[in-house]
Amino acid sequence: MRGLEQIVSTFLIVAPILVLLTVGGLIALRSGVSEVSTGQDFLKVASNFSQLLLRVAGYIVALLLVQYFIGMRPSLGW
Repeated sequence: MRGLEQIVSTFLIVAPILVLLTVGGLIALRSGVSEVSTGQDFLKVASNFSQLLLRVAGYIVALLLVQYFIGMRPSLGW
């Protein structure tokens, strides 16, 4: 039973984070674009996506650095 409890606990932590990242990502991707009908609209969505990936990567690096500087072993929980 301990294994099942750990899986449920992990799911209850990870699921809301993934939902928030997905919703935020969808909002950010569509920012400044009403419909993806032209090449310029597609380029705007691609630009938004690359900025989103860079921002998330930056946050992860910053989190790992903070963990390192306060003396914790840098990890993302897995």
